[in-house]
Amino acid sequence: MIKIFRKIRYNLMNENRTGKYLKYAIGEIILVVIGILIALQINNWNENRKNTISEYKLVDKMIGQAKADSLLFDYRIEGTMLIDSIFGHYVAMNQDSTNTYIKINYSGKLSPFVNLNDGSNLIRNHSEDFKQISNLELREELMQYAYLVTMMDGATELLNKNLQDYIIPLELEYFEALKPYDSTSTLEEMKAIFKNPKLEARFELIRGLSINVKNQIEILQNKNHSVLKDLTNHRKNLN
Repeated sequence: MIKIFRKIRYNLMNENRTGKYLKYAIGEIILVVIGILIALQINNWNENRKNTISEYKLVDKMIGQAKADSLLFDYRIEGTMLIDSIFGHYVAMNQDSTNTYIKINYSGKLSPFVNLNDGSNLIRNHSEDFKQISNLELREELMQYAYLVTMMDGATELLNKNLQDYIIPLELEYFEALKPYDSTSTLEEMKAIFKNPKLEARFELIRGLSINVKNQIEILQNKNHSVLKDLTNHRKNLN
């Protein structure tokens, strides 16, 4: 092709047809520019396609992590409900407000948890990847999700600290008194130990903190459902 263009230019110059040569030269320049633009467009298309494929894979991984979070939050809510129930019975025992605790067995420990787990798979593994999401609304929603995880973690940390600071020392302080009892013992049988203003105050504290954690997890779980739905829709748009 280049040889043909050279031959045409050579013939026009030899024939002294300057006007036609200039027109030809301008046309050749235009063709070259068009060729460059087409090449750039193809290159941009290829780059955009690569970015789309990369984002699709990332969103697919995020969906998996969001689903894992949903199961994790279910487990944590069950844990906070268990803490609330157990300490609720302890409080009821002190206040003589109900007899339901009579049939409740002692778990063998004051609390079934020393530490409640926190964190999010999605945030732990992909918080630095949010900027790669092309949908700005989805990116903003993921940032809100990260904020709610921070709120949940803060509430969980506060609960864990109080379990460590108050419940473990009580386990040690009442070790001898609790030694004769195990999971076959009812709370009614242990009333003489647990009916204590000092214990009631700490039981009320732990119960309130566990309810706060449960509320934070439920708020986050609602956002999880929304994020999962929007991630799935975005993946469809990228396909």
